[in-house]
Amino acid sequence: MKTIKQIQPRAIYLLMMLLIVLIVSYQQTAFAQLPTADLRRIQPFAAPAGKTVELKISGSNLDNASELRFTHPGITAKPVMLPTDEFHLQPRIQGSQFTVTVSPDVPPGIYEARAVSYFGLSTARPFVVAASDSREVPETGNHATRETAMTVELNSVITGDVPARGIDWYQFNAKAGQRVLVELIAERIDSRLDGQIVAYNSQGREIARNRDWYGRDPFLEIQPKQDETFFLAISDILYRGGSEHFYRLSVSNKPHIDFVFPPAGEPGSRNTYTIYGRNLPGGSFGKTVYRNGQKLESVEVEIQLPDVPTPPGSFQPGTPRQGSLNGFDYQLENSNTVKIGFATAPVTLEKPELDQQTVSIPTEIAGRFDEPNDEDVFHFQAKKGKTYCIEVIADRMTSKVDPYLEIHQITRSKTGEKTFKKITENDDPPSFFSVHRKNAINLDTNDASATFVAEQDGEYAVTIINQFGSGGSADLYRLAIREPKHDFQLIATTERTLPTGRTGYSVTPLLRRGANWGVRIVAPRQDGFTGDIVITAENLPQGVSAKPLTLSGKTDHGILVLSADETAKSWAGEIRIVGKAQINNQPVVREAKFASLIWGHIFADAIRVRSRLTMRMPLGVNGQESVPVILSPVEDKEWTVELNQKLEIPIKLTGSGSRTGNLTIEPHELFSMLRSPPTVNIGEKETEGTLVINFKPTGNFKVEPGRYQFALLGVGVTQYQHNRPASLAAAAEVKRIEKLVKQIKTEVEQKKAKPDQLSRAEQALAKATATAKSTEKKAAPTNTKFAVWSKLITVNVTKPADKK
Repeated sequence: MKTIKQIQPRAIYLLMMLLIVLIVSYQQTAFAQLPTADLRRIQPFAAPAGKTVELKISGSNLDNASELRFTHPGITAKPVMLPTDEFHLQPRIQGSQFTVTVSPDVPPGIYEARAVSYFGLSTARPFVVAASDSREVPETGNHATRETAMTVELNSVITGDVPARGIDWYQFNAKAGQRVLVELIAERIDSRLDGQIVAYNSQGREIARNRDWYGRDPFLEIQPKQDETFFLAISDILYRGGSEHFYRLSVSNKPHIDFVFPPAGEPGSRNTYTIYGRNLPGGSFGKTVYRNGQKLESVEVEIQLPDVPTPPGSFQPGTPRQGSLNGFDYQLENSNTVKIGFATAPVTLEKPELDQQTVSIPTEIAGRFDEPNDEDVFHFQAKKGKTYCIEVIADRMTSKVDPYLEIHQITRSKTGEKTFKKITENDDPPSFFSVHRKNAINLDTNDASATFVAEQDGEYAVTIINQFGSGGSADLYRLAIREPKHDFQLIATTERTLPTGRTGYSVTPLLRRGANWGVRIVAPRQDGFTGDIVITAENLPQGVSAKPLTLSGKTDHGILVLSADETAKSWAGEIRIVGKAQINNQPVVREAKFASLIWGHIFADAIRVRSRLTMRMPLGVNGQESVPVILSPVEDKEWTVELNQKLEIPIKLTGSGSRTGNLTIEPHELFSMLRSPPTVNIGEKETEGTLVINFKPTGNFKVEPGRYQFALLGVGVTQYQHNRPASLAAAAEVKRIEKLVKQIKTEVEQKKAKPDQLSRAEQALAKATATAKSTEKKAAPTNTKFAVWSKLITVNVTKPADKK
């Protein structure tokens, strides 16, 4: 028997892959749930404006996919139809292939596509529209070695995917003095690829390598001193690969913006900004700014900012908090796009030559950490009794900075000696990840913020450092010092409803008849805003409703429940979720952005979980299936309980679905309850139970008097039949063709038909029979986990009665 040391590396790799497959299979089997449509790949995923392409979609639960919808009206799709024949007189939808046409007037950029199927609207995947004159090149042939490197021209974009344990090699020619920019776009278009670029000269010597320039996407520059051929090695950093590890590789000498300074301006203002980058039109090397050893060009431009600050409406590949930062997209001719933010106060430029800088407030300081371990200090005058808010924006504008804040009060003795008293500090704001670990979407930021009330008139100091310890020209930050400027943002999220703390999967809300679906709402509040935020859903289809959710006081997250009644019909589309509040006696309305996981994950890959905003808020309704059980309180009313007392909520179960075993019910998104919520089990043959919630403050439940809204979440097992209508239709098709076969047999015997016609009919029958068996097997009743919500429940917690 061979020892472990004797096993070849490839065998070890195969064993590891088998183990991962078994783990994934176990996860998918053990936690199988009611299906929703998941679009995993579009191939090809790009097309130039004005072109028509044939593409294929793949994923799970895309049964009877009939439409492909894009977030730009100029991108349209028609399903590929199977041709008619003597046994099928009407065209049939092929199901996975579409003809997509991009109108010539569609601006270059990244858009989203969703498939419409039996299970509603699928999850979204990016679709890239290139400029009409873009040189789009698909990878071809074997180019797995330097000797077989695929030749590409400068100013080309290559589309490909890396093989597992493999490298894609390319070569190109560049002339002396050119600034050749090599960029890999993968993470930004939802690829699983964690890319790396290694560049070699014609002698085979490595001259540059990069990863993690734009998130996990690499970028590098090559400056040849003479005409030369260069080679590029493209791979995943862990040498993973396959069809989901796709990329776009750009090799060009086109304009590229690295960053803009200042990074923000006041809404409606027109100011001069300095653009830093490479190959910039009108650019010069007048400013001595380097990045990764390469000197950047600069050019000054006047930019008019819009009057109203809003998040950009374009595709945002970063984290949800990065994507929802107010700003607008800017381009310099045909360069890449960068975001310029909206400042919340007049902008002050940092003076790097000063050890400390005095500023007048309110202000927003545009600064940078010029060198490693840089520490910036800003002094300002404050008035006794006034509240001051200090906020840093760095991570949210994709700067590689992890800010930390300290605020000190400065006093002087009679001899003039200064004393510094620390007032407050902050590293990161509170996390939006639930302590119970039942969500995986990242709604956090490592930006810092702090609020304090001045104890006396006088001088105060704000110190900001970069905890990464790095420094450089692009390590930018925005530091606002202001009195409270109340506002809020709104993000809606949903993911697979039965996570385990180790898994997370993207999902589009899908309502079956009689079902409720909980959409998690997160509302980051600015500068201590404590007003009510009323959340409602708009543009809902007939038969679907949502009771308003109110986030009161300091409540910054909750659940909005979408409900479909028994009359709801199949539908797929976009809805709006909006939040309304009164700020300074003025109505303020904010539309929610929708955040989603990019890929499902298991525990072994949890560190690589990625989430982003989608461009629309999707919803699907399946009018052919009913929810297994309807969960609701016995009484539809607002509940009242005194602090420190228990509240009993009688529960009833209705509906015609089947259940196996208990239905376990708990309060979901009950604000201030951290973990281990109370539960009640309702047995398989039972339809009633009582949930008891103790509204006594504990370390686990920081309840206070006030108004609370939450939903009941029930988890159980049902006998589910996957897409039963498809199975019935396939069986009917078999019967139809059986009649044709019988008829043609008779006609052959009567010599009214030829034997080859009978042969074709029997082949058609065999194919239909195979399809019917497959769909029948898929539709066989299977024990399947499911989750159900109740409609929104309101509980008013009152102060304890005075003891007599």
